[in-house]
Amino acid sequence: MQTFPRIQRGVALITILLVVVIATVLGVAMVRDQNIMIQRTRNFFNQNQARQYALGGEELSRQMLWEDFDRGENRDYLQEEWAESGLQFEFEEGEVQIQIEDLQGRLNVNSLGKVGPASQQARMRFTNLFAELGVDQVYVDRIADWIDADINVRQLGAEDFEYLALEPPYRTSGQMIVDISELRLLLDLDRDTYEALSPYVTALPDAESELNINTASAVVLQSISSRLGIETADVLVTTRDEQQGFESVTEFLQSPDVAGMGISDNGLGVQSAFFEIRVRARFRERFAYLTSIIQRDPLDGSIRVIYRNSSKKIIPITKNSYVESEEKTGV
Repeated sequence: MQTFPRIQRGVALITILLVVVIATVLGVAMVRDQNIMIQRTRNFFNQNQARQYALGGEELSRQMLWEDFDRGENRDYLQEEWAESGLQFEFEEGEVQIQIEDLQGRLNVNSLGKVGPASQQARMRFTNLFAELGVDQVYVDRIADWIDADINVRQLGAEDFEYLALEPPYRTSGQMIVDISELRLLLDLDRDTYEALSPYVTALPDAESELNINTASAVVLQSISSRLGIETADVLVTTRDEQQGFESVTEFLQSPDVAGMGISDNGLGVQSAFFEIRVRARFRERFAYLTSIIQRDPLDGSIRVIYRNSSKKIIPITKNSYVESEEKTGV
C-alpha cells in the first residue's frame, strides 16, 4: 500500500483546516449580513407602521373636528373635545398622541397684505401685539413689504434692493407667507424675536380669515384695541372659559369689560376653519411625527389637508405639555 510522506499528510491537513476556517468565516459573515438585513427590514417596517399611525392620528383628528361641526353649534371654543390637551390613544404595540390647535386664535400675518380699511385694521392689531411683546414696530411694515408684489417701500419697510445687499442675497416673496418660519427671512429679524412672535401669529392662505375670540389667548385678544389692556384681556379670557365661550361676537362686544370701547366687529368671529394637528406616534421602538394644517368648510364641514410636515418633533414634557423642535430628517 502506497503511503504519503508525513510532510505531505501535514500539508493536506493544513489545507483542509484552512478550507474549514474560510468556510466558517464566510458562513459567519453571511449570517451576520443576513441578520443586519433582517434588522433593517424590521426597522423599516416598524418605522413605516409608525408613520401610518401618525396618519391615523391625523384622520382621527379630522373625524373629531367633523363631529364638532356636525353638532351644529356654529362656534368653536376651548372646552370642546378637540381642544383637550394631551389626547392619547393606545393601540397594539403602539400609541398616538394628538394636539389640535385653532389657528384662528392667532393673528394671521397674511392679513397685512390686504388693502384699504381692512389693511389699517390688521396693522393696528399687529402694532398692539408687537407693543405687548416688546417687538420692534418696523416688522409690521417689513412683513407687509415681504408679502406685496410691488417694490414700493413702506415707511419702516424693506424691499428687494435691501435684501439683495445681504450675503447671500435674495428677494422678497411677493406673495402670501406659506409657513410662519418664513418670518426668519425678514431683514434683521433675529431668533429671539421670532420665538417671541411664533406662539401668537400664523400664516393662513385666507387673508380674510377672522380672529376667533373664543380661542385667542389674552395676549392676542388685547391686540384688537389699544384701549383693551392685558389685564382686561385676562379677565375676558377667564370669563369666556367659565361660560364655555361667547355665543356671538355681539355678546362679546356687549360684555361689561368691553362695552363702550368702540371695538369694531370686523374681522372677529366665533367659528374657525383652520386648525393645526400635531401628532406623535409610536409603534414598538420607532417614532413618527406629523404636523398638519387642515381647512374645514364652515358651510358643509368638509375637511381637506393643506399642509403636512413630518420634520417637527412633538415631545411630550408632561401629560398636558408639548414642545416642538425642528429636525431635518426628511422622515
